[in-house]
Amino acid sequence: MNFKRETVIDRPVAEVWEVLGNQFGEAYKWASSLNHSEGFGEPQLEGASCSNRACDTTQGKIKEVVRTFDPKQHILSYEVLEGFPFFVDTGINTWQLEAKGNKTHLSMNADIKTKGFVGAIMSPMMKMQMNILFDEVIEDFQYYVEHDGEPHPRKVKANRKLAKKAA
Repeated sequence: MNFKRETVIDRPVAEVWEVLGNQFGEAYKWASSLNHSEGFGEPQLEGASCSNRACDTTQGKIKEVVRTFDPKQHILSYEVLEGFPFFVDTGINTWQLEAKGNKTHLSMNADIKTKGFVGAIMSPMMKMQMNILFDEVIEDFQYYVEHDGEPHPRKVKANRKLAKKAA
């Protein structure tokens, strides 16, 4: 399954890269589907602040590894190592930014491969869920960057729900 999303963010590429690349471990600040995230591991790629990210999502815990970190070309790619259902073989997500004057063109390309009979059966349901998730992720990210670090109202609601649960 391949998922592609594009948008134009009303901020210069350096500001967008700051959140996407340099704050890779802090995606929980803007992504509604993340309760918490944290970068860890000695960086393996020049410019990266970590080699991995652990995320506590609304669906469970996942661990990711950074595969590409290119601050000059503004490309970030990471792969989910742990946390997918047993019928998912691989999941790689690549984000690329391109300067368009004082705006930034963002393209995201996620490739998820399922395996086995259960993977074949679950693919349509998973595709529907992932389409919703990726639409929200892009919207959350764009809102956060364009509103100077203010999370999308959906993220604010998710944070309130999480706080109530913790209390």
